[in-house]
Amino acid sequence: MPRKHPLPPAAPNRLALRRGTLTLAALAALTLAAGTIAAAAPNARAVSTSGVAIATRNVTPSATATDSTDPVQYVQDSLYAAGDTGYLHRRANADGSAGAYTWRGYDGSERSLDTSGGALPGQYGYYASGSDTVLTSPLYSSGQIQMQDMAAGTTIDVTLPAGQYVAAVFGSTLITQELNEVWQVGRLHVLHVAENGAIQSDVPVDPPADQFFHRNQTVLAGDGRSALIRLRHATDIGLLDLATGTITTISTHATDDDPLYLQAALSPTHIAVYHEGASQARVVRRDDPAGAQTVVPIPQYASGTAFVGLVGEWLLTSYRPPYGTPAGPGGPLQATPLNGGKPRTLLPVAEPEIAQIPSGDAVTVGQSTDGTWAAHRITIAPNGRPTLTPLT
Repeated sequence: MPRKHPLPPAAPNRLALRRGTLTLAALAALTLAAGTIAAAAPNARAVSTSGVAIATRNVTPSATATDSTDPVQYVQDSLYAAGDTGYLHRRANADGSAGAYTWRGYDGSERSLDTSGGALPGQYGYYASGSDTVLTSPLYSSGQIQMQDMAAGTTIDVTLPAGQYVAAVFGSTLITQELNEVWQVGRLHVLHVAENGAIQSDVPVDPPADQFFHRNQTVLAGDGRSALIRLRHATDIGLLDLATGTITTISTHATDDDPLYLQAALSPTHIAVYHEGASQARVVRRDDPAGAQTVVPIPQYASGTAFVGLVGEWLLTSYRPPYGTPAGPGGPLQATPLNGGKPRTLLPVAEPEIAQIPSGDAVTVGQSTDGTWAAHRITIAPNGRPTLTPLT
């Protein structure tokens, strides 16, 4: 088996220095070595490597929420990915230690994995979306990598072309990086892979004019048809067609040029872009990404940074607790109609992660009506409003 050559770590940028963020490669290495749940991102809660993840604490809802402030029995349950047949998560054990990586089917079936190579919840580049295929080699590996099709129960070994490093996997499609002589991402590649791991096609992708690809945490979101790509300048993101390799730029209207502040969500019908700290997100139709943008207010929460998602004609928001806060729930999960109107509180408290299911639903973790802490599937009811179903 060819040796894996991890991507050399990038020089720390000003945002990472300011917020104490570790590089993704370093975090992946720590996770693989220690088997613990780790998170490092702006305004993300600090997670103890001791694995203590069960706590009871009082949670104060936002001004728009009307739910009780009774203590919440919180159990850390981190989402890593979601597909059309199930989702990958890691729920803490009863003693508070880190649980196994578990693929849970929406039919109730479960399958454990030794590890996950994708970005960790709370990190830049965490997208938790896209397919039933999970990368089990570390991000930015080269040589031979491995991924698992959780729907089919098969393992796929792929030998990457020389000089390419894996950045994301969506079904049978890989996105890789190609570095130039000064260790910048000079080009992306879209690799289409057969069931036996053979590469059927390699589509090179050059950056848009006046832009280049951001080296760390390149992929913002994606599914089997498209991926949202982080560029060096925060003024735009790229919508990458995974069939053709063409990129369409979407204006973000960001006021800060650091692209690590950007978030994005992708549904079958819409694309949402949010610049952390802003009071509004921008939403475009997926079939007209360069067209008119809808401005959607972000519900304000007393503390924490908003995290955005999509379901139907609604923008979802959850909240990352401030950086350095002990492990615990964030703010409420809320849904704001894209066509205007007040936000609706779906859960009184929830984890910050929202995982997009390619078919259009979403998954999140939060407090159920009976007080338990569980994963929920968010769907659109016949009346057009979002509704939640516990995944127990």
